[in-house]
Amino acid sequence: MATALSRFSLFVTLLLLVLLVASLFEPTHGGIVGDGASIRSLRSNQRNNRVVDCSEIASKSHCSQYSNKCRWCRSEALDDMCFSKSEAWRLPSQVFVCD
Repeated sequence: MATALSRFSLFVTLLLLVLLVASLFEPTHGGIVGDGASIRSLRSNQRNNRVVDCSEIASKSHCSQYSNKCRWCRSEALDDMCFSKSEAWRLPSQVFVCD
């Protein structure tokens, strides 16, 4: 009886170990995508929808390339900077003038 119980616990332990290892190697895109073209399409969309950190942009021309997300704001008291649209909207109008 003890032998059957120890075999069962060994089986359960091995099964759990296999499931753990399998979960470590699952695809990073969260599921199976049909063909290679679909995977290429997903990767292309990820490149085109990169998250832009407007605060890291140092020039007006570069900031204006992301006009749908960023605004170039000028100030007489502080350095001119690129801000996200929501940040630019909250800046004090007495200090900054944003495009």
